[in-house]
Amino acid sequence: MKVTSAMVLACSMALSAHSASAACAMDDPAAVAKSFYSEHVNFFSEDPARIRKIVTPRLFDALDREYKCAQGQICALEADPWTDAQDGRIGKPVEFATAGNSGVEARVSMTYPFILGKTHRQQHVTLVLERESPAACWLLSDLVGPRGESLVRTIEDWHKQYGSEL
Repeated sequence: MKVTSAMVLACSMALSAHSASAACAMDDPAAVAKSFYSEHVNFFSEDPARIRKIVTPRLFDALDREYKCAQGQICALEADPWTDAQDGRIGKPVEFATAGNSGVEARVSMTYPFILGKTHRQQHVTLVLERESPAACWLLSDLVGPRGESLVRTIEDWHKQYGSEL
């Protein structure tokens, strides 16, 4: 009887763990990053409430502060964080590759041609993903632009320095 109870408990725990990971749309960090880019390319200028469940609380707080500040004025973000530029665009192909994955933190490199007029050059950004455990869903925690600058840190530092003047 004890063996049966132990087996039921073990099966039940396995199903719970499977259900937690099954609740995530994807487990591959590169696929998560690609989906985020495809569905939320303008995340930095839109109401962050739309992405609250797929970003870390720290990133959400920074984006929310920036969104509220930027209504009618320029705040921390003066350029598109995907390109670190005010002009130009991302061309095709856009490629995603997992550059590191510890199980709870992953870095995904997004490489693309940056097009400005007749000039085309390869650029990349790094999407940093985090999760609480290997069974949890990946959340975007930061975007490191082509110049190597953290989006979260840029917003936090700007608001720390200038936020009280608004």
